[in-house]
Amino acid sequence: MNINRRKFLHQIGHVGVALGAGTQLGMVSAAANAQTNADYCAMVCVLLAGGADSFNMLIPYDQARYDQYATTRTDLALPRNEILPLGFAGTDGQEFAVHPGMPQVQALFDSNDLAFVANVGPLAEPTTRTAIDAGTANLPLGLFSHSDQIAVWQTTAAGSRITTGFAGRIADMLEAQINTGPISMNISLSGNALFQTGTQVSGYTMDAEDGARTVGGYDNDSFRSTLDALLDVNHQDPFRQAYRTSLRGAIDSGVELTTALEAATPLNTTFSATPFSQSLRQIARVISARDQIGASRQTFFVTVGGWDHHDEVLNNQANMLPGISQGLSEFHAALVELGMLDNVTTFTISDFGRTLTSNGRGSDHGWGGHQIIMGGRLNGGQIFGQYPDTTIDSELDLGRGRFLPTTSTDEVYADLALWFGISPNDLPTILPNIGRFTDPASGTPPLGLFLT
Repeated sequence: MNINRRKFLHQIGHVGVALGAGTQLGMVSAAANAQTNADYCAMVCVLLAGGADSFNMLIPYDQARYDQYATTRTDLALPRNEILPLGFAGTDGQEFAVHPGMPQVQALFDSNDLAFVANVGPLAEPTTRTAIDAGTANLPLGLFSHSDQIAVWQTTAAGSRITTGFAGRIADMLEAQINTGPISMNISLSGNALFQTGTQVSGYTMDAEDGARTVGGYDNDSFRSTLDALLDVNHQDPFRQAYRTSLRGAIDSGVELTTALEAATPLNTTFSATPFSQSLRQIARVISARDQIGASRQTFFVTVGGWDHHDEVLNNQANMLPGISQGLSEFHAALVELGMLDNVTTFTISDFGRTLTSNGRGSDHGWGGHQIIMGGRLNGGQIFGQYPDTTIDSELDLGRGRFLPTTSTDEVYADLALWFGISPNDLPTILPNIGRFTDPASGTPPLGLFLT
């Protein structure tokens, strides 16, 4: 094995399993399996990569605010008689609607199983437009940059670049405290995710179509015995030994997961053939096998790309948003079938919001945007956060309808972490900047996303 460092890192990155996952195999006792994960919780993070124009996903509906939205958006405004009103009555007569391609989201919102967080985005600390205009504000690194803002949404470290993600730090903390099962607690349907990378635990990757991954040809007896013999050899070279351990763990985890999925009760819920729906189908299958796996906490990560709509935003969203709405509805139905709706929270993230004004037929990179959150324990049917005044040059408008977020990613993640079972005292470890936005020791969720 003549492996240099670059090739080693490339290959080990594609194994797609935490080095610790292999060492966990066989450690799930009968007693752990017998507890049937009564305390099971799962988070499902959906990255809408490219910067989704969420101002045409969640739209003011009361006449006065809709008129202002239409005036500012010009050719990007959706007709009021086509958008789908939500059963929501806010202060000062505020009403909202969703994109006409999202009737399932409308229904889930009205049944209190879905909510929106308005004008949310990465913040290094609370700030104002005055401070930004004066050049004294502490701003997120790489603001308006796709790669930087996708990373910040996953790490929550708006003021620095770090190598661990929100779910990765949770996994590092919980692995030593609770039963995380024989498979990595963090499972991605979209390759290795920074969101799920910790210092000790990484994510296991699945395939949206085929499910658990394994080495090609491993079902052949002769090949399997040969490969197993090679992997039984210990190496003095640390690169070789780490690669051997990782590959052994990946193979064993794939076999373990395949066995668990085969033993689980098949789902009756029908999922669409789209990659997003098929990813959610695989997640539902893993959740259905929770007793066989023996995990009490899991996170899942899915990327849906193609949202950088500098052009043809109306046509693109008309084609893409129905798939998101349908997929979420199908996943909701599967969780109801499994009796796990209260145990799973699904939420979207995206690089950034986009400009409220048009560049001709599209919108450009912005900052604050709106995100979806879905779950049975959710305080649903609500618009959390502050929907901005869409008047040009309003208090939060930094130019062209690029809105300064009024809710930080840290606050959203704090609510999620507390729901997931992280203690208030441990929040600063999971969210290093949370103290800039709320008092973590209070134990009070900053947004109140969940029912108490």
